[in-house]
Amino acid sequence: MDIKRRSFIKGIGIASPLIGGAFGYKKAIADILNYDPEKAFGFSENHVPMNAANLCPMPIAISRSMARFNDDLDFDMSGSNRSRIVSIKENAREGIAKQLNVKTNEVAITRNTSESNNIIAQGLSLKSGDEILLWDQNHPSNDVSWAVRADRSNCKVRYFSVPTFTNDIENITDLIKKQISPKTKVISFTHISNITGFKLPAQQICEAVRGQNKNIHIHIDGAQTWGLMDVDLNKIGCDSFSGSSHKWYMGPREIGLLVVKEPRVENIWPNIVSIGWGNSKDTSADGAKKFEAYGQRDDASLAALSETVKFHEEITPRKIEHAATKISEYIRSALIDINVKFVSSNNQQFTSNVIILEVLRQNRTQLLKKIFNEAGIILAGTGGLRLSPHIYNTTDHADRVVRAINNNRDLLG
Repeated sequence: MDIKRRSFIKGIGIASPLIGGAFGYKKAIADILNYDPEKAFGFSENHVPMNAANLCPMPIAISRSMARFNDDLDFDMSGSNRSRIVSIKENAREGIAKQLNVKTNEVAITRNTSESNNIIAQGLSLKSGDEILLWDQNHPSNDVSWAVRADRSNCKVRYFSVPTFTNDIENITDLIKKQISPKTKVISFTHISNITGFKLPAQQICEAVRGQNKNIHIHIDGAQTWGLMDVDLNKIGCDSFSGSSHKWYMGPREIGLLVVKEPRVENIWPNIVSIGWGNSKDTSADGAKKFEAYGQRDDASLAALSETVKFHEEITPRKIEHAATKISEYIRSALIDINVKFVSSNNQQFTSNVIILEVLRQNRTQLLKKIFNEAGIILAGTGGLRLSPHIYNTTDHADRVVRAINNNRDLLG
């Protein structure tokens, strides 16, 4: 390890854990999170997740919280106890609103990003001839869903493309503005691409769109953002924003987020109307809560979401972003050192914790298996070879995965 990388480790504040030690990686993680190592994360050293773009482990405290709430419900299913546990999600809603700098009644707790994207795509008021502008790197739930809606409402879908290796934010905003026409009613894009890792300049895009047409609805798919970045939606300026708890937010599975700014709520139809909507066609739900009127939910998961919010509040979103970015930069730097080909941009304006290397499609499964067998690291084959590290990953994990990639570079193609 050279001096540059030694200095980098020192700057991160994460020591490489001693394999076989009392706590190993748990102590290294706990050191940056100021957590009891036994409450950090429960994965083993030979099954290390580095696939946050798809699924994150929950901190042990949150897993135990879910089990505790489930036991509580099974022990006492009285109406009063069920209401007590369900009401805990309101603490989560308040905490999420504060973290994202939005109003509490602008937050809906859904089941995942796909559902949240579809609430917007299928529920937004559109008519024949209206145009929908999408990024061509959107997730299917923020792409194909719009195609289905366009077919139903006789709308037109248009796309904008961003060259992966662009080096100018203004070029991106200019090419989007050129695609806007008087018929454009909605622009929907993924904040961070799951297939290239490219991070769009969301705030600058919103400002550019507003400067051209203030009435266009701007939706951002934040599946790769919520829980990773310190997001200020008031500052970004979008109309709606989606996310999933099970990804970077490190919370319960099958819990999602949809933020809809107050003036826009009325113009979006719900996908489901059940308990929580009210007893007439005019909803009694407050603001965005009308989008979560599903009836029975997984109450233990909803209650445990509150524990996840506390986890983020204790560490702070800013510190989480700082620590996660540092480990990502460490990995990116090491990969550059071994001279592999990137799908992802290495321009710091557009980089993210989703790092993707070029790999022939036919080699991806074999390469994933070899890396897992040699390094004990779990990656993904989306877009190439995808590494998406988070705060629970250490420099030891990074060194192991880079070494395994280098050992198997013949499979990169």
